[in-house]
Amino acid sequence: MITHVIWDLGDTINTSPHEGLDRKPLYEYPEVQLRLHVKETLFRLEQMGLKQAVLSNTAYSDSEMAGKMLEKLGVGHYFTFVYATQSELEEGKPQKPDPEVFDFMMRKLQIHRSEAVMIGNSWDNDILGANESGIHAIWLTNQEIAVRRNVTKKVQTPPWIIPVHDVGNIPDALGLLMQLP
Repeated sequence: MITHVIWDLGDTINTSPHEGLDRKPLYEYPEVQLRLHVKETLFRLEQMGLKQAVLSNTAYSDSEMAGKMLEKLGVGHYFTFVYATQSELEEGKPQKPDPEVFDFMMRKLQIHRSEAVMIGNSWDNDILGANESGIHAIWLTNQEIAVRRNVTKKVQTPPWIIPVHDVGNIPDALGLLMQLP
């Protein structure tokens, strides 16, 4: 039974800094804004009784800084736990798609993999990482934000991957996953 939704940040919940990687705290970038339909979707998922968390690869921003950005954007109260890896500039530090990072999230949330769904825009980091860790995933496939480098790696099923074009489609995709035995 799905109880938790784990969100990526950059280009999933919020827009990314113009320079790509965060080289200062995420909350200091004026151009970082919520993506379209995010606030309504977070509210709908809360109404569905789902708990929500964040797992995001970051360069400079730690979990507290990522949380401050979410507060600044008016959505911080939706998340029970925020984890930013601070790994994009540090060789060898665990980050998505490493199963170690997904295992860490499951321990912190005190849930089993079958209770989680990962939502993200990166096929390689968010979706394959979740899939290889036994976690369902919803992939944002909108061409403006979707990232896919690995086109040959096979996925395992289950867990299931549902593609959606827009954040606003996530509640319906979750509804489908929640009907699975």
